Amino acid sequence: MNYRACFAAYLRRRGRRESTVRSYGLALAKFCKYCGGQGRRSSVLRQMVPQQMEAYKLYLLEHRGLRPSTVNRRLSALSAFARFLVNKGMLAGNPLDLVSRVGGKAVTSEHLSISYEGVQQLRAAVHEDVLNLRDRVVVELLYAGLTVRELCDLKYDDSWSADKNAIIAGERTVALHAGACLALEHYMILRPILRGDYFLVGLGPQWSLRPGSVYGIVGRLARLAGVSIGIKDLRLARYAAEAFGFQPAYIPAALAA
Repeated sequence: MNYRACFAAYLRRRGRRESTVRSYGLALAKFCKYCGGQGRRSSVLRQMVPQQMEAYKLYLLEHRGLRPSTVNRRLSALSAFARFLVNKGMLAGNPLDLVSRVGGKAVTSEHLSISYEGVQQLRAAVHEDVLNLRDRVVVELLYAGLTVRELCDLKYDDSWSADKNAIIAGERTVALHAGACLALEHYMILRPILRGDYFLVGLGPQWSLRPGSVYGIVGRLARLAGVSIGIKDLRLARYAAEAFGFQPAYIPAALAA
């Protein structure tokens, strides 16, 4: 794959200005040079993990002597590149979401581990409430890595069934874990009798679920579970576990996968 050309096309489809396309492309070219493979797939993808991105940040600061603002712009460009790779199904998550920006609050594996355990407690609690079918789906699809917008934009078209382990969210196919499949299977028993064209029913236009309602749902469930986590914690937990090797301590094996 010609990373730079495909990435530029991806940015243009999303309406980015040509100046942004050029600067992001240059940042990617410099990163490929750093990788030592001039854009070869194996070399670049091996570097797209949180630990290596943290090392690259330190390289730019300490070896190259770049200003913090310049380093942060490079990291922002690579974060956009990582989102492109996620959309292409080449990465499970965005490693730059787990790397702090220069001057920002440090993201440590200890902090991520604590957040991860809080997420598992929330998941266990929401699965105990067998009647709260929709909110279980909200939690598990966020845990699978969907964004709030992707979640709210899902349409009800009978396209998901219990024998599927993935769901289409916008332009990408998102792999589902056991807990998400279980929550969806239960929700689909109820969904045919509900109104509207959207998969998750709420009080928005055409009975859609509003983004603000998603934040409210997660906040309420977190309070009931006695944990301090939010949307970002939910969305990053599964990928952080994969990147750092965290093991769930609070949930049944059926939900852990």
